[in-house]
Amino acid sequence: MNRLKQLFQRIDPGYWVVLAICLLALWPFIGRASLPQQTDAELHIFRLAELSFLVRGGEFYPRWAPNFYHGYGYPIFNYYAPLSYYVGLVFELLPGLDAVAGVKAVFVLGLLGAGFGMYGFVRDNWGRPSGYLAAAVYVYAPYVQYVDPIARGVLAEAFSLGIFPLALWGLDRLRRQPTWGRWVTAVFLTAAVILSHNLMALLFFGLLAGWVVWQTITRREDSPGWRWLWAALGLGLGTAAFFWLPVLLERNAVNLNTLIGAGDNYDFRTHFLSWGELLAPTLPLDWGATEPVFRFNLGLAQWILGGAGLLLLLLRRVKHSRQALFFALAAAVLTFMLLPASTFLWEATPILPFFQFPWRLLGGTVAMLAILAGAGLEAVLALWPSVRGWATAVALTFCLLTALPLTQPAPWPDFGDVFALRMSLIEHSGRWLGTTSTADYVPMTVDIIPARNGNVVAGFLTDEPLDRVNRPTVPADAEVISEEVSPLHFRYTVNTPEKFLLRLFLFQFPGWTVTVDGEPVEPELARPEGFMAIQVPAGEHQVDVQFRDTPARQLAWGVTAVSLLLMLVGGWRLRQNGGRFRLPDKLATIDWRVLGAALSVTAVTLLILGPLQLLHYNSADYTAEPAQVDRFDNFGGQIALIGYDVSAETAVPGEQGTVTLYWQAQTELIINFQSFVHLLRPDGSLAAQSDHLNPGEFPTRRWPLDEYVRDVHVLHLPPDLAPGEYAVTAGLWVQTEGWRLPLLDANGNQVDDKATLFTLTVVDE
Repeated sequence: MNRLKQLFQRIDPGYWVVLAICLLALWPFIGRASLPQQTDAELHIFRLAELSFLVRGGEFYPRWAPNFYHGYGYPIFNYYAPLSYYVGLVFELLPGLDAVAGVKAVFVLGLLGAGFGMYGFVRDNWGRPSGYLAAAVYVYAPYVQYVDPIARGVLAEAFSLGIFPLALWGLDRLRRQPTWGRWVTAVFLTAAVILSHNLMALLFFGLLAGWVVWQTITRREDSPGWRWLWAALGLGLGTAAFFWLPVLLERNAVNLNTLIGAGDNYDFRTHFLSWGELLAPTLPLDWGATEPVFRFNLGLAQWILGGAGLLLLLLRRVKHSRQALFFALAAAVLTFMLLPASTFLWEATPILPFFQFPWRLLGGTVAMLAILAGAGLEAVLALWPSVRGWATAVALTFCLLTALPLTQPAPWPDFGDVFALRMSLIEHSGRWLGTTSTADYVPMTVDIIPARNGNVVAGFLTDEPLDRVNRPTVPADAEVISEEVSPLHFRYTVNTPEKFLLRLFLFQFPGWTVTVDGEPVEPELARPEGFMAIQVPAGEHQVDVQFRDTPARQLAWGVTAVSLLLMLVGGWRLRQNGGRFRLPDKLATIDWRVLGAALSVTAVTLLILGPLQLLHYNSADYTAEPAQVDRFDNFGGQIALIGYDVSAETAVPGEQGTVTLYWQAQTELIINFQSFVHLLRPDGSLAAQSDHLNPGEFPTRRWPLDEYVRDVHVLHLPPDLAPGEYAVTAGLWVQTEGWRLPLLDANGNQVDDKATLFTLTVVDE
């Protein structure tokens, strides 16, 4: 007890400062109920609910989601990183909580991990003030603070942003002093990096591996544990093998082609960033928009403070310069990969196109900048130690102030109850299937995705097990009684006078095993749907259908088991060699100036600036406040064009220009309209055009009445376009029927079928 008391007395009080620093970023999650809607957070909520259903049914590591895809099931849990869902499950299983609360808890833990992990690593290398600043720079980077957790709602990716600095910190502590506790922590955190997100695992594990190589090359006398780093990386990889090895070995069993696009939203070529975008300041959010516009930027404080650290490193003012140099080089490489100049590398590296969006690398880039910012602050404080507290507080305040616009996301409604029928109805509406929108991870045996079958999903209505027997194909004089032993184990008692094919509404996939009266049989494949069909002989028989591990999955579990055993052996050796846990030296008291700066900015924001709505737009009454040009064009009394932006009103042939339209529904819409922007010659003929199937990537039938939709069009001017004056027009039409919404005047009379926005002047180069 006395030892435990001493331990608590010696806990770094800086952790309380870091908690205060993170509070403003956490507030949208802890200060509001529910979660943002119309984002991927909805998908993760239903995945967590499905996992909870399976675990409660005795399937503790399921690889198949039986209730998805209209009850036909698919192997999402065999291919998607599981860690964030199991962390959320801990909360979801608590009394009074649900899947929404579980997902929210993971978002919060991800932000806390980002702050505490970055603080710990930088503190150990460059001191506590540097740790404070690095934590703030990282947590309040737009991508970490807002884009991933709120705008996109990508649970696993956002959580990985918090796991990475914790893993880096864990490995660094092992490098400094190998003990059994640090050893086990480093192995598990390395595994957690791999288990947190499929794609970010490649990035962050690569950064960790690069850092270990760098430590091996530049090792110093204060790094007695550098040899243990390699073992921790290897065993961390092995510990996570139960997940990644089946993904690798069974990658051809599912459709992964939809993860890569060509000229569409999933084509990496369409998502590079420019220097102007990277260095641009953060925009205020608009609560009157269906999807408030945001920038994929580094953040003003992030590149200024990180750049200052880089400059001081080049001037040889930074302590542990060899350590800092790795992060400077990594930042340079990652920044290059964000730019169009890196296209040749993306095209030459087979795995990179699966990242889909080069801006996904922003998370790793700002992590490197945060470390450089912390190292740079230590160099400044070494030159002027008398300003230690105030300089840290000022730098921290600057970081928080530049992040204020993103602390005020638009309010979101209550998500509501989460249950299987609701998921099924969303699938039926066409928004997505199986919590993906592009048929990801569908078994390759499925040639045509079958439609919803009312008999299968009937169980969702009565909260009973689904009946997956294709009853119309059962002979009239045969009887099939179905029983659900567990969510992934179905038993059928069949009594038939003659043999027949028992057809199931269940996708065939490696792992589904069938026995008839205890004897294994090979199911047949019913194409084109990819369903299972089982040959049942005449008489009374018991047919068991159960999802089991394949040889590849058994091998993966074996690798994980061996890795854990070797980890325990390594921990035992460290204990035997005296590498035991030691109490830390007594730490300094809290830096009240830094704590005061963090709490002051937070209090002023939450109590004054937020309630006064000074940090965001609040467009209303058919007005889009961010629009360059306000207008009101009434299209058929159904949709209004309330403004537009234009990148330039002068262009040269072969260039491209951007026209952004701001639409707002005037009534409930029952038709999905398409939008267009046309460039017209003086004679009225078409010179260039841009068409959107869903304006703003948002089907008009789902448009709310109190928010506008931002619709960005890119016009590609023909290289042979003659100089002159060209009218730019916009409108709405129904592609399937070929008619346009009429443009009405104030009296409700049609005056045109398009609105003329401005005149584009085309000049010679």
